[in-house]
Amino acid sequence: MARPNEQLSPERLCDAAEAAMKAAVEAAAGGVWPYPADLMGAPNQPECLCSFTRWEIEQASEFLVRLGMIEPPRHARKA
Repeated sequence: MARPNEQLSPERLCDAAEAAMKAAVEAAAGGVWPYPADLMGAPNQPECLCSFTRWEIEQASEFLVRLGMIEPPRHARKA
């Protein structure tokens, strides 16, 4: 969920993006990487995400999609 007038500092965004990538790799199953924001609060949430809020990881995940490093979440893809 977007937060009006709130932005992550570039450094925090990069830290969150690094954690998001690490989490996706760690939680990958059968060569398929999960969308990092979907791991937040899940029983299998990687420990590397614990120092970030859901919003921070959502922002980092969206950033990684824009960079082409990860796929958008399945629920957001157009058929």
